[in-house]
Amino acid sequence: MGKSKKQMVRCPKCDAVIEVNVWDKLEMPYDEEQKDKVMRNNFFRVKCGKCEMEMPMLYDCEYNDLERKFMIWVVPQMTDFEKARIMNYNQRLEKDKALRLAQGGYRYRIVKTDNELREKVLIFNEGLDDRFIETMKISYVPIIKKHVGEDCKITGFFFDKNENGNYQWVVVFDKREPMLLKINMDIYHDMKEKMWEIAEAKTPNGLISVGAGWALDVMNTRVGDVPKEAEEKNESAR
Repeated sequence: MGKSKKQMVRCPKCDAVIEVNVWDKLEMPYDEEQKDKVMRNNFFRVKCGKCEMEMPMLYDCEYNDLERKFMIWVVPQMTDFEKARIMNYNQRLEKDKALRLAQGGYRYRIVKTDNELREKVLIFNEGLDDRFIETMKISYVPIIKKHVGEDCKITGFFFDKNENGNYQWVVVFDKREPMLLKINMDIYHDMKEKMWEIAEAKTPNGLISVGAGWALDVMNTRVGDVPKEAEEKNESAR
């Protein structure tokens, strides 16, 4: 079960002192109530009891799904301390045989925001691979840019599921209202089949960030550039 502690913060509007629960970690299936807050995007939100102002409150938190075997670390600011913390965990995972066995088959990810956490949880809950969701996004960007114009900047690009159970993109811009686009999952399956070896080669063990930068690197890598040892790893993983 996850852990929480009380923390006092001040409301920036009325200066009232607010008591909030800050969670070091969430563990599924035990913390379903907190998971519901994550999926509704209000886990990292605080409401002042005096003036009723709502405000974001992002902080480091570990989301661990014991049944689906994935772990996501929310790291809002990648400081030297955080880099060392991640490196230490990955080194421990590499050296500690008992830990590796206990977490065999786990996927490890690093995210910065509540939206990114919600997206990763949704993707893994749906039994999908976030790596090919990210490469799909890259393929959609030129289409979106052509529709809205080059001067309109994309500030958010998320995988989502609507009330009818259909997958969709939610694209957020700086100069216009968000856009909802249907997702062609045939593209996902095609990319997964054709880019599996490259994705495996670009996915080291331990906590990593799988986002736009990672996806661009994969998209720009040719199959022939995959090292032989990575190919052997791929064969054993299939």
